[in-house]
Amino acid sequence: MTALAVPADLAHLVAGSWVLDGDAVPRGLPQPAVDLLVMPDGACWLAGPETRVRQGPPPEGGPLVGVQLRPGTVTGLFGVAADEVPLAGAPIEVGQLAGSVTERLAGALALVRARAGQCRVDERVRVVLAAMHAAPGAPVVQHAARAGLSERQLRRRFGVAVGLRPKSYVRVVRLHHALAAALAAVAKGERPDWAAIAVRSGCYDQAHLLAEFRYAVGAPPTTLLPDVRFLQASTSRG
Repeated sequence: MTALAVPADLAHLVAGSWVLDGDAVPRGLPQPAVDLLVMPDGACWLAGPETRVRQGPPPEGGPLVGVQLRPGTVTGLFGVAADEVPLAGAPIEVGQLAGSVTERLAGALALVRARAGQCRVDERVRVVLAAMHAAPGAPVVQHAARAGLSERQLRRRFGVAVGLRPKSYVRVVRLHHALAAALAAVAKGERPDWAAIAVRSGCYDQAHLLAEFRYAVGAPPTTLLPDVRFLQASTSRG
């Protein structure tokens, strides 16, 4: 999978874009957001947010083009509640975007751009989303209270806007928070301190974090890190 840059004027609506070309979906973290997909034949689909990584081969016929919409935007852009978008995906009637990979991606971004002016995001849900990313360990009821909502009200509005329950969404956010911290440690040549990372990411302890990764990814977080060998001493022989 190749990640691509997002145009600056769409950064508030689009979190990322990508091209998948191969026999299998590469291992990674689940993405708790709706994707706008452009199939090899040019048909457009919406695919629901993930709490576990997708399994199975990509569609046949050529590369799959995807635009990851920011949580809360799909209703304003395409007139459908996020909790009505199936995880497996479903076609939408917006016309065909056939052509090369570059043309299909440009068409998908143009489709979002043309609808940007009509996109309105639930402001209270937006506040909660920002708070979840800033403090993934805070309880959902605390986020709801700060947004002036009961937990039940938040659950209903969050589902419509995002497509997941608040607790399901923040579970995935914690995984992204933990992996980012581990990658930052690796970039500095350090061994990730998983116990400390777990607590900072909102998990009870390291065992809890590892269990969450195994549930969502099917493997421990170390499988998502670069192949770096941490040497305690030189391995050369005299």
